[in-house]
Amino acid sequence: MISVVIPAYNSGKLTINAIKSVLRQTYENWEIVIIDDGSTDDTFYLIQSFLKSLNHSNNERINLYNQINQGPSSARNNGVKFAKGDYIAFLDSDDEWKQNKLALQLSYFEKDPEIYLCGAGFEKRKFKEEIEFETISFNKLMFKNYFSTPTVLVKTEVFSKYNFNIKQKYSEDYRLWLTIAYDHKCIYVNSILANNQLKKREFGDSGLSSHLWKMQKGEMSNFIFLFKSRRINVFELIFYCNYSFLKFIIRICRSL
Repeated sequence: MISVVIPAYNSGKLTINAIKSVLRQTYENWEIVIIDDGSTDDTFYLIQSFLKSLNHSNNERINLYNQINQGPSSARNNGVKFAKGDYIAFLDSDDEWKQNKLALQLSYFEKDPEIYLCGAGFEKRKFKEEIEFETISFNKLMFKNYFSTPTVLVKTEVFSKYNFNIKQKYSEDYRLWLTIAYDHKCIYVNSILANNQLKKREFGDSGLSSHLWKMQKGEMSNFIFLFKSRRINVFELIFYCNYSFLKFIIRICRSL
């Protein structure tokens, strides 16, 4: 079974649309765990009302929880704790999936038991169209984050060792993927399987300029974390930080 974890904050109608995209999946052995992260509007009650309108077979496998506002990382971690599936899929409340998302990704896990994490295209592909999938090694992932959170399907067992860093507000998902990739095989399925309902840019709905520096600091903190945990050496730390900063400068120039 696949457990779908959806954190929600002041996004009732969008969350309902996200849920509907799970209901439309061709793969049917799923459950949904929704964590309302202390919404200050009617999000919890809108979702609750929608769930009551569903037929019994769907309603009984969707669970809605409420928590004090602690951010999406805490909501995802708590969602994982409630999950009962062998796999975890993350879906943000303002995103939605293509119908074949879960079925396609699960097929790769079934073909290769060594795979622990599978990402896919979020609104666009990372590789040329003729490439079906790509193995993303730890070293390859250090150069670029290939995994958008709403596309990730991961084995539940990895969360006995890892979770989202609740103290980190930017690039915390990238840190988790790097940590998993250091120990396990990860792949990227070169199909567009998710998109944003609001059509915001992948790096932030407020625009590029307001988020780039915070994202950059988050990425640099990931490399420092990997160095302190002895996953990379000091020379690799310097190299990847310099490379990352160069990418940052290029993005700034392009945004001007």
